[in-house]
Amino acid sequence: MPFDYREIAQTGSYTIDRLQRDVGRKLWILLTGVLGNGEKVTKKRLRSILERRMVAGSLLSSAPSQPNPINTSAIPVIGGQPPNVQTFFGREVELNQLREAIANCRCLVIYGAPGIGKSAMSAKLIDQISKQPHSQFDCLIWKSVHNSPPLKALLANLLKVLALRTIQEQPLPEDTHQLTALFIEALSMRRCLLVLDTAEVWLQQQRDSSCNPYSEQYSEYATFFRTIVEEKHSSCIILTSREPFKDLMKLQRSGRTSDSFKLEGLDVKAAKGILQARRLTDEQKWSELLEPYLGNPAAIELVASRIEKFFSGSVAEFLHYQTDLISKIFKETLAEQYQPEKLSVLEQQILSYLAQRADDANDFVSFTQMIEELPVRLHSSFSVSELIMSVENLDDLSLIVNSKNGKTKELFFKLPPLLKKYILQEKRVKLLHTARTLPATTMRIIARNTLRRFWEEYPDAEEPLKSWYAEVSQADWSSPAEIKALYRNVSIVANNRAIFNIKGNSYRLIVAVRYDIGIVFIRFIGTHAQYDKIDAKTI
Repeated sequence: MPFDYREIAQTGSYTIDRLQRDVGRKLWILLTGVLGNGEKVTKKRLRSILERRMVAGSLLSSAPSQPNPINTSAIPVIGGQPPNVQTFFGREVELNQLREAIANCRCLVIYGAPGIGKSAMSAKLIDQISKQPHSQFDCLIWKSVHNSPPLKALLANLLKVLALRTIQEQPLPEDTHQLTALFIEALSMRRCLLVLDTAEVWLQQQRDSSCNPYSEQYSEYATFFRTIVEEKHSSCIILTSREPFKDLMKLQRSGRTSDSFKLEGLDVKAAKGILQARRLTDEQKWSELLEPYLGNPAAIELVASRIEKFFSGSVAEFLHYQTDLISKIFKETLAEQYQPEKLSVLEQQILSYLAQRADDANDFVSFTQMIEELPVRLHSSFSVSELIMSVENLDDLSLIVNSKNGKTKELFFKLPPLLKKYILQEKRVKLLHTARTLPATTMRIIARNTLRRFWEEYPDAEEPLKSWYAEVSQADWSSPAEIKALYRNVSIVANNRAIFNIKGNSYRLIVAVRYDIGIVFIRFIGTHAQYDKIDAKTI
């Protein structure tokens, strides 16, 4: 039967005051250091802490008590079967970055577009770690969660995996909080690297107004991952996902031990390695072949396998038929990537704008252009902060591609070529349907800042260009004949190009006109000498 301070004082040589203020205080500090694992041990908490330690000890009783021999030999990966990493290309820089990240955080999210290689990257990482003679981890676990397990079921499974045997003699707690505490205890006793693959299954399928990223039936995961990040332990959990975990990003920004890593496409050398492995021919055409796929390994592997099968490995013959090979399989992947129900109205409008803005699939649009053109194009208004948040979310979802000018540091955006074609073909963006039916009362000019930059260099062109812009903004052209009726000296050439003389005949302005949707795209403005060096029909 336990004694309290009064009973101890009666049988010992210490006063109650000294027991409480000196001896007792030192005892609880000592017990906190030995048993607490970051949790303060008190008289009320002692029993529950000891019980958790006993349960964890019994669950992990099969683990060796001596220094773990896996630190001097290969560490087996348990819990599941990772993807085959024998045909892995490139990613040396990314792998080094991930090794540094997992050494300093308790939860890491690797996210990116479908097929970009998140699972393969994680598998390669743990494969390398498993072969290290002196690994920082004692236990490597791979777990696919594509079946969307509830938190309780996941924790029960992971505790069994950590025990390396079927638990029979020691029943698991029913309460989720107790299971979480037991799991944290297990992560503290052995340093584990745990990969939860395809973790996007727990996130919302439809966006709501809250900041909670989890679906309603998986709301417990919010508390669970926060506990993983905040509680003291030496393990690390990697989540692979098609989109980021916004709550973990918030914890990361607050200085907590979590991190997020967006996986981008392969570099050119690694991408060509896939083609080389398929023994494709016409190497001089490889760069042209790879351009639409933006380094996506799954897309490159798909097109390479079809070239090998149907075109005898000839890249030149494949390109001759001008197909991007959007097969049924890849369409399904694109459909999974592009889900309008998860996007705001403004985000859908941005995608529609980028899809329709130009005929050139590789045409980038600057952020300042978007600020100027979108309100006119959409006949609506929004704040710059709303635009920034929308663009950031589209970037997180890998629905747009960004590039930064090395000199000006200006940001540019475009749609991935395959996604652009998919959106246009499938007509999935609502604005795309309505844009063609809206009455074109005026022409919309894209982009005015091109003119502004020119007249800043050639000041005598400012007033003529401003006058031209004002006139065209009020026009309603449905055919080249209507342009000729207003500008007698305009030249109409192929591909809906119109060539204007500016300031008499001092400068030349070339535009591409989309009569169907009432948009004028500025393609060129320059001097006669500059004009003589370009092809007006294709610029």
